[in-house]
Amino acid sequence: MPPPQPQRRPLKFYLRIAGAVVVVIMIAIGYFASQDDADTAKVGDCLKSASSSSQRMEVVDCSSSEAESKVIKKVDGHFTQFSAETECRKVEGATGFYAETGKGDEFLLCTKGA
Repeated sequence: MPPPQPQRRPLKFYLRIAGAVVVVIMIAIGYFASQDDADTAKVGDCLKSASSSSQRMEVVDCSSSEAESKVIKKVDGHFTQFSAETECRKVEGATGFYAETGKGDEFLLCTKGA
């Protein structure tokens, strides 16, 4: 009597494993990519436009040539264009602002040139 042959795992098993690995990798990429988003900015951080077609900002090193502005005040809450401008006019040295509203954190960053 020949010894029993080891069972081979079906292709579906390997596809499920590969699919799970891809999902984990995509979650990790999304997490690390979001680490520079404006919602992580603190007073003293520098910002740049995320892309030429986007109005989103991201944190960059202040010594970088990409740095466009520096955060001088951060305020949590919902701001309209008008209320954001009004709030940042009260901040000495502020020459601009960035407000993020909608999904997730809502905040205002008052900025000056980097």
